[in-house]
Amino acid sequence: MKQNFKALLLLAIVVTAGVNAAVGAEGDREVMELEAIRIIGEQEDLLVAPGAAHVIDDEELENFKYNDVHRVLSSVPGVYIREEDGYGLRPNIGIRGANSDRSSKVSLMEDGILLAPAPYAAPAAYYFPTFDRITSVEVFKGPASIKYGPYTVGGAINLVTRPIPVDSSGGIDLEVGQEDFGKLYGHYGNSTERFGMLVEGVHLESSGFKDLDGGGDTGFDKNDATVKARVNSDPGDPVYQELELKLGYADEVSNESYLGLIDADFEATPYRRYAASQLDRFEWDRQQYQLSHYINWGANYDLTTTVYRHDFERVWGKLNGFETDDLTLNDIFADPDSAINSIFVDVLRGERDSLSDPETLVIGTNDREYYSQGVQLAGNWWPTLGRVEHNVELGLRYHEDQIVRRHTEDGFLMQSGRLVSDQGDTDITADETGSAEAIAVYVHDEFTLGKFTLSGGARTELIDTKLVDRLSGTTTDNSTNVLLPGAGVFYQMTPSFGLLAGVHKGFAPNAPGESDGADPEESINYEAGFRFTHDAWRAEVIGFYNDYSNLLGRCTLSSGCDEAQLDDEFNGGEADIVGAETSFGYEFSVDNGLHFPVSLVYTYTDAEFQNTFASDFSQFGGDDGVVVAGDKLPYLPAHQATLRLGVNGSTWEVNFSAKYTGEMRDSASQGDVDDVNQTDPQAIVDLAGSYNVTENGQVYIGALNVFDEADIVSRRPFGARPGRPRQFTIGYKYEF
Repeated sequence: MKQNFKALLLLAIVVTAGVNAAVGAEGDREVMELEAIRIIGEQEDLLVAPGAAHVIDDEELENFKYNDVHRVLSSVPGVYIREEDGYGLRPNIGIRGANSDRSSKVSLMEDGILLAPAPYAAPAAYYFPTFDRITSVEVFKGPASIKYGPYTVGGAINLVTRPIPVDSSGGIDLEVGQEDFGKLYGHYGNSTERFGMLVEGVHLESSGFKDLDGGGDTGFDKNDATVKARVNSDPGDPVYQELELKLGYADEVSNESYLGLIDADFEATPYRRYAASQLDRFEWDRQQYQLSHYINWGANYDLTTTVYRHDFERVWGKLNGFETDDLTLNDIFADPDSAINSIFVDVLRGERDSLSDPETLVIGTNDREYYSQGVQLAGNWWPTLGRVEHNVELGLRYHEDQIVRRHTEDGFLMQSGRLVSDQGDTDITADETGSAEAIAVYVHDEFTLGKFTLSGGARTELIDTKLVDRLSGTTTDNSTNVLLPGAGVFYQMTPSFGLLAGVHKGFAPNAPGESDGADPEESINYEAGFRFTHDAWRAEVIGFYNDYSNLLGRCTLSSGCDEAQLDDEFNGGEADIVGAETSFGYEFSVDNGLHFPVSLVYTYTDAEFQNTFASDFSQFGGDDGVVVAGDKLPYLPAHQATLRLGVNGSTWEVNFSAKYTGEMRDSASQGDVDDVNQTDPQAIVDLAGSYNVTENGQVYIGALNVFDEADIVSRRPFGARPGRPRQFTIGYKYEF
């Protein structure tokens, strides 16, 4: 694979150099900010976009200064989340019904480059950038998502990082709060006519909001640093070029666990953590290398070529269960009061010593190494054919990634509330390498014809995967070739009102070593709606219908599967996901200079299986391992909404956010559901305020979960889990 990577790299360099030498144009252009690679473009483009797209810009990010991507995305309709750790360290994001587990069905990008540790071979988002580095978030749903595969079932999310500034500028941001929360962020950059640079770094820490039986830290420490450097040709050159180098390093240590609580304990002490999780610890580090070349010749052509390499290594030691094949943690939590299960619950709590072999606790250490590398070319061509101006985008990506899994298990005894090694042998439960090699090509055109703005295009993915299982001595090779078309239209009926519609093919590839009979996830996705904008008013209502020919489930430890099922895939067959996304906004002002921005987003979703089948996948399993046609999909709320209000003066502002998320089923079912088989409905209120004490200095305060609601936000993987409790913070930000 590395030989192919080098060949594609050489080809990219030759193509770029050849185009530069062969093509010339007239006219000057200004220095571009290459690093601010945006999918959507300018905010004005959204008004006539033939598809659903949303931008959370820097101003909106500043309103609440969230560090948690789950809270950031609450202002976007059609996006679903499943909380896990309360801080968003390992986000679970889904779009338009796509499974949210570890965000593995969403094309996550940073500056247009896939950011997951191994986007094809192992797309689970165990890494996510620190939000202080992000200046805007772009969310694409609908036909345009075919440009940003391979996961087009839901859509794409692009995180735009801080650009190299035009002039000398920088800043520092210090924040402290409850649970020993602390943040220190700093950045500085400068540009001359031919050179630019940026240095930034952030440190986040907290001792955690959960109380571990016997005492201990349940928080995290996280660091994230980036260096960017740019050289460019003379802005007056007929052919303008930029070359940018981006280097990054990040690491994290978090005392996080997969172990939740039985419902009775959650009701009494929702932020408790059982003694059996006292050794749970997650560590990772990541290196990022990117070299981008941008060339523009004239008004009609440009080309961006990016060579990238990401290395990620993680070790997670956590409780896997007990030394018995007859009883899993899921079995224990499903019926904690039975005579047998109550014994194991007492061991988990540390209230009973391990007195027999089955009561030995098994601690699993998942040691994984990843790399992701490739060459990506993205070109734009703006021809005028007849009287019609076109915006043609062409893209090519060659990509390789790999995951090496080394999983082991050790036995521990609960003794007087502490875990003590049983001095037994270490069992190796997984020793394998999964890899993927993919070539993706897309073409997309958007043009305006009278009152119509039309777009259309297609993407093709050629994917080869391999799984080498050293325990079984087997090697599995698979290949997938797929064509993903899409088209959209926007009709401007009046200057303020327009209609839109679109259709595209959704796709999610199989993992390396796919299970026998498991097919890729495929769907045909439709959307239709309208937009209204007039003065300070804006509104958008879009209905969507995703018609799945096969819904694919993938077993992960975070979804509640055991080690033996890790990365097994399960066909879910036909499914229908129908919903509506609405967003409304208005900003009014009064004579004394106050501004009052108001926004409301609401999403309705109805998602059902359309066939009856048996499944060993716990989220599909339904009653007795059988899914019945009409069963609702798990972890998709029927209703969710976010209301945001603000009051802004010349030197101060106050912002209010209230988010409602309906209850979610823990597994496929229909009709009424027992409380122990679903999450709680949630109504969370956040407040934030800021005051400019000087021209460049700002004091700000935040209050998360103002009413201290303690809800069950997830039951995966093992037991009831809470969201973040009430937390107050205060900070100071200085920009120059």
